[in-house]
Amino acid sequence: MDVYKMFYQLARQQPERLALVFEGKITTFGQALEEVNQIGHALETLGLKKGEKLAIWLPNCPEYIMAYLAAFGLGSTVIPIDAMAADEEVIRILNHGEASILITFNEASELKHRIPSLKHIITDLDELTIPDKTPLPRGVSFSTQRGLPGIRDEEDTALIIYTSGTTGQQKGVMLTYRNLDSPIKTVDYFFDTKPDCILCTVPFSHQAGSLYVLFQAAMGCTLVIMERFVPGKFLKYIDEYQVDLVFTPPAILEALLKTTEIETASLKSLKWIDSFGAPCHPRIFQAFIEKFPHINVITGYGLTESTAPNVALPMDTPIPKRLKKGILGKPAPWTKIKILDDKGNELPTGKIGEILLKGSFLMKGYYKEPELTKEVIKDGWLYTGDLGYLDEEGFLYIAGRKKDVIITGGLTVYANEVEFVIAEHPKVKEVAVISTPDKLRGELVKAVIALKEKTAAQEITNHCRKKLASYKIPRVIEFRESLPKTSAGKIKKSDLI
Repeated sequence: MDVYKMFYQLARQQPERLALVFEGKITTFGQALEEVNQIGHALETLGLKKGEKLAIWLPNCPEYIMAYLAAFGLGSTVIPIDAMAADEEVIRILNHGEASILITFNEASELKHRIPSLKHIITDLDELTIPDKTPLPRGVSFSTQRGLPGIRDEEDTALIIYTSGTTGQQKGVMLTYRNLDSPIKTVDYFFDTKPDCILCTVPFSHQAGSLYVLFQAAMGCTLVIMERFVPGKFLKYIDEYQVDLVFTPPAILEALLKTTEIETASLKSLKWIDSFGAPCHPRIFQAFIEKFPHINVITGYGLTESTAPNVALPMDTPIPKRLKKGILGKPAPWTKIKILDDKGNELPTGKIGEILLKGSFLMKGYYKEPELTKEVIKDGWLYTGDLGYLDEEGFLYIAGRKKDVIITGGLTVYANEVEFVIAEHPKVKEVAVISTPDKLRGELVKAVIALKEKTAAQEITNHCRKKLASYKIPRVIEFRESLPKTSAGKIKKSDLI
């Protein structure tokens, strides 16, 4: 998918159409195209080109979207970084990803000394404003023919998104320009009409957040950007800007239901709520259906490794069906699914096993990790690590997680990543990270620790804050004399729950 070309054509055809809204500032497609071209040419002068990598470490803002589009216009690769990531996480990502340019609002002067590949750090976005507003990349377009000089290939890497993935080890998921076609096809297949205005609360650094760029370029959607979720503002924006689609984890839906503003919000323009990131409890669906019967509340499923979404709840799904626990939806026609047991046998309808996905949407692989890639993609099938089953009508249900995964507020936390950080503390003898239920976020991260010498929970929290994004930091810390073990000497987490 030539994202820039689609955006360029749309902006030339409808320059006055509303493209971006952020904190009261309105940007048309025509204005956005000019700024994208200026940013692109500025990056070009700094050496960004096909094969080079641009890292973006920003909160949600218009510049994030424009930097995405500019990089795509040059045929280069974007490495989006979570705005909440700690410095150590950012350094690991930039070094592993070999980024050459970093755009950030953060004080990043020390980063360059620790990242050999990094040639430029841009902290003042005015540096990206130059007079050249000509199109990118000066007539170069995509080709299906490989190896042609100066021509971008659809199999080139468009994104490297760092995630703990299905193995629990942080790594870079490589998505090609061709992969970016899949989300557009899926939404086009399942939605009865194209969305017109989307409220953006998901971080642009996540794969789900990157979809906003694709939807805008392919469908001409207006993006109403929120730097962070604020319930009252969220509801106000829907009514004020006539938003018709929101993508959101279930935790946000539950938070909205608890606000006083929900009682007076009309949400008349809102046609779809697409819930993702964690199973949505039927009571949340039911509450929205009862209060706002005009809104189609649906679920979706997919991984970063599969360029999600790959599964969605059809719009005509009867209410009793969509209220079933764990329901995710049906696969798009080009998405193959099978359910396997631990021995690799395919399971029949209704039997729970690991969910496998197959299709052209699968990632190119993990960056610089061929062996890890082989562990999760076998014979063209992606082993998701999620447990689920298919019913007699072909609907997919989620039943649990095969790996040690905690979903807190729609964000994924892998227990062993947090355990590794806590274990680095000199006063920690051993640690186990598990989940604990929470009404608002679904789950919270909990650390159970045996100490070498006495320390306070706050010291552990402070240690984690230096190395982990805020949502990965344990909200509950419990100290014990020792941790239960299996006969093989492994920590028995089931005894800690």
